[in-house]
Amino acid sequence: MAMTIEQVNEAMRRCPEQAVQAAISFQTKRDPALVPPIVLGIIERFVEPEIRPKVASANDETSLFDELGIDSLIMVEIVMTIEQVLGVSAPDEELRGLRTIGDVKRYLDAKLRGVPYQAGTPSIGRDEIMATLPQQPPFLFLTEARLNADGATGSYLIGGDEPALQGHFKDEAVFPASLMMEALGQLASLFILKSDAPELAGAKESGKAWFINADSVRCMRVCRPNDKLDISIKLLRARAPLATFNGFIEVDGQKAASVEALTLVFGPMDGATEKPASDDA
Repeated sequence: MAMTIEQVNEAMRRCPEQAVQAAISFQTKRDPALVPPIVLGIIERFVEPEIRPKVASANDETSLFDELGIDSLIMVEIVMTIEQVLGVSAPDEELRGLRTIGDVKRYLDAKLRGVPYQAGTPSIGRDEIMATLPQQPPFLFLTEARLNADGATGSYLIGGDEPALQGHFKDEAVFPASLMMEALGQLASLFILKSDAPELAGAKESGKAWFINADSVRCMRVCRPNDKLDISIKLLRARAPLATFNGFIEVDGQKAASVEALTLVFGPMDGATEKPASDDA
């Protein structure tokens, strides 16, 4: 049932005016093209004031959690308002894989058109990452990830409160290049521990992957608080107990760091004659 103008104004209170007008038009036109401004307006209402400019400039790749600071409680409020205004039902189990603005738009477009939602590669959230990796905050530099057949992508938003920023550069908060390599290593470790590739069999038993070597490491950009690290790794070769990846990190589409051969050892370490060089990755 369509909402009255008064009902829309009440449901969309404190939303930007253009979002309110789009919601009013939607009640009669039911045009899916009106959904993006409605969704962005509702999100803008519920996020913190200092985050609202980011919503206005958001694109489909903008992370709901990393970049907009939306937690589970805020997400519930956003979804309830969207359900009310658009007249759709969004079950919790269908929402768990929505990680970006684009995910939300595509999901609602499918709902309104009455067609099945074709989700992309399922996203692994921070809770699952923490349950999988031995690294834990404040030494965890991976917020979400997506695995595919031969690699993975992930992200990390530099918050500015990382202990490593204290004293790294005098009077200037610079994210250490070594921690960018750590982020790449953690994403590679996650792939090893979560992948079903037969050549990585045995990794899940130990629950750990250890750094061995890295070749041709390069850093091309200084990274600072509020920069979002877009992290990618690809499996080059694997033969138990070793797996080698290449990888890179981008910030705003600009390459920030890369590695041509990052090698980790996985599987049970009992009987090893020599401890790996580091357990950092």
